[in-house]
Amino acid sequence: MGFLKVGDKDADGRQKRIEYSGRYLRASRTGGVSLRAQTRAAGINLTGNTNHGVRVSTRLAKNTQVAFQNGRFVLRGRYGSDAAKINLSKTGVTVSSKTALGSFNWIKPGRSSAKFAGVQLRGHKAATIQMVYLALTAVAGGLRLLARGTVMMVDGLARLTGWGLARIEQARQDRVRLNLGTDEIKRAGAAVLAEQGIDLSAEPRRDLFAGLLFTLTVLGRGDDRFVPRRAGLDDTDSAVAVALIDDLDTVGAQITMWLGADREARAPTAVLGVLFVLAAAWAEKMAPPQRAEALLALDDACLAAGPRTILQEEMLDALPRALGVELQLEGES
Repeated sequence: MGFLKVGDKDADGRQKRIEYSGRYLRASRTGGVSLRAQTRAAGINLTGNTNHGVRVSTRLAKNTQVAFQNGRFVLRGRYGSDAAKINLSKTGVTVSSKTALGSFNWIKPGRSSAKFAGVQLRGHKAATIQMVYLALTAVAGGLRLLARGTVMMVDGLARLTGWGLARIEQARQDRVRLNLGTDEIKRAGAAVLAEQGIDLSAEPRRDLFAGLLFTLTVLGRGDDRFVPRRAGLDDTDSAVAVALIDDLDTVGAQITMWLGADREARAPTAVLGVLFVLAAAWAEKMAPPQRAEALLALDDACLAAGPRTILQEEMLDALPRALGVELQLEGES
């Protein structure tokens, strides 16, 4: 323990009241210097103090004490939590709340206490300090509540705005989607092949898949040229990558010629139709497990360049039908 309790902390982490408190001698700012002695027998406490006289006390019940000090009857009781503690005395009942500075009595403010830097204050000075502290605490709490409410409101507005924009975008996409049936898509692709005099059944599987990949990842984005990195093909030096790029360039040039070199005049229905007939022709030469794997690989390649376009969404909707792959949602039997 430090001299005069300087540096010592109470249960709340505050500087203890600055005073000297020995076995028989006590000295403080408010109480002065006094000699005191205490003894206990048969549950009775007997205390003698040169400043306050003789006091006889005992515990009547839990948290309740009765005493006689210099012939005057004393009754003390403390009940409840720190937030609302009930105080019992001869003169009645009061309610007090514990704060970081001490205790504020709501019914009789003159019985409040405050301690700052080890200096203990009681009475109306302490009540004034406590009221100022409570007012500042209320203001700070109100500002924190306002800030939290503002953040929640801004976050809510941002979420609502995002939801609204997503709904608007979804509605826009729904308006511009082709929404074609399988027969219509087939007819569109067959018309392109008939115009060019193409028979896909005679094409090798390798060229058909290259055309399928080119149509989905390049034409589906409104481009004319295959860029390897956009399709997630980072290693362009391997023999497989070189062969694939060569196939895509060759087949892509042919498909672009079928549909017309002018991208602006190119009909999305014709592009979707070509994808469908290419996929159907390739699927006839492949086993069902290979078709399912191809569908997943094409989806990954489509996403490698970023979010799908509306035309790519249409293409991916039509691909399972063209490949003869039945999709089953997880959890379905």
